[in-house]
Amino acid sequence: MATTTESFNKLMEFREDVCSSLEEIEELDIACKSLLHRYLEDIDSVESSCIIKIQSIIDYMYEKVNIGNWKEVRLFLRKTITIASYLKLLAHFKCSTEVTESVVKESFKIIDFGIMFGCPLDEEPRLLQNCAALLSPLHAKPIGNLDEKIMNNNFDISVIENDKKNTVPIEVLDCPSMEHFYKNYILKEVPVILDNCINHWPALTKWKDQNYFIKLAGLRTVSIELGRDYTDSDWTQKLMTIEEFVKNHIYQSNGPTGYMAQYQLFEQIPELKDDIVEPEYCCFTETNDPVDIMAWYGPKGTVSPLHHDPKRNLLAQVVGEKQLFLFSPKDSEYLYPHEHELLNNTARVDPRNPDMEKHPKYPEAKAFYCVLRPGQMLYIPPKWWHFVESLSISFSVSFWWE
Repeated sequence: MATTTESFNKLMEFREDVCSSLEEIEELDIACKSLLHRYLEDIDSVESSCIIKIQSIIDYMYEKVNIGNWKEVRLFLRKTITIASYLKLLAHFKCSTEVTESVVKESFKIIDFGIMFGCPLDEEPRLLQNCAALLSPLHAKPIGNLDEKIMNNNFDISVIENDKKNTVPIEVLDCPSMEHFYKNYILKEVPVILDNCINHWPALTKWKDQNYFIKLAGLRTVSIELGRDYTDSDWTQKLMTIEEFVKNHIYQSNGPTGYMAQYQLFEQIPELKDDIVEPEYCCFTETNDPVDIMAWYGPKGTVSPLHHDPKRNLLAQVVGEKQLFLFSPKDSEYLYPHEHELLNNTARVDPRNPDMEKHPKYPEAKAFYCVLRPGQMLYIPPKWWHFVESLSISFSVSFWWE
């Protein structure tokens, strides 16, 4: 196993670029900026007491970025979190005498906080991800250390066979040509299931085993949604490690439902991105922006209430099965959208069991329905309403683009 000195020296290889990145936070107040500059320039002077001062900068920036709308947060605040997190990581290893489990666990906690609340630096865009990659050999878990219940790959698939006479089945195409998909579904904004298009993904095999996530990234911290769905009054979010999430929520029997929903997991842990391939169908875009890739990972019973998104969406099912109800934007008035500004893209109707007294216009809506199975992708046109429920332990990947 590498010593703390070896790990520290590897992490120090990024210091020069980080020092150059101080120019990107010129708007930072002089006290914080001077402290970061002094410690980065003279890392030998850093002692354990310095970690408290560095953490105080992180805490101050965290308060700043959580005031108001996240999209309006000034970038220099988030870049400061990234730089300070890197500096804290250096100090953490410099002040540790040996590489223990607690040292490694704290290291990934520092890194993941910086990734989640910071943002890329121009000089070193993947700074914290690269730090994680350097340290990843320190936390490899042998399969024998895992709980027996995690070894049991019983996905509890039980497709709900309700009467779907009032729904229209979504068409299934076997690996259509790019031209056919574009002309008949992209341009016409029609939903469709694409079959046999992602059979080459390593994820289809690897992700069946929940041990894989624990071995690869068990100590990594992620944000998990807790509650029935995001419209519920008891809904909240909590930071936890992937190992804690798998053991306490994927196989849970009591307590709130835990769901890794709409999460940028592949930006945080690029090793997982090696298991998937961006579908070629995403090339039909009107901008030069990259495709947004999101992870959806949870136990049976997770629900995304009826809602719509502004972008085109290819939802790829990797593990387990999900049932989905889709509605055209033309049917919006029959779905009773919430009036509150924060929920105006979410409807009040539950298409599994609609309340006709509260929502008498619902029968006028035309519901499209499918059960999405491993290896299939569902194309959801922009602004199309969709309700999603996991019928088993499930891992899906969505690709959003304009």
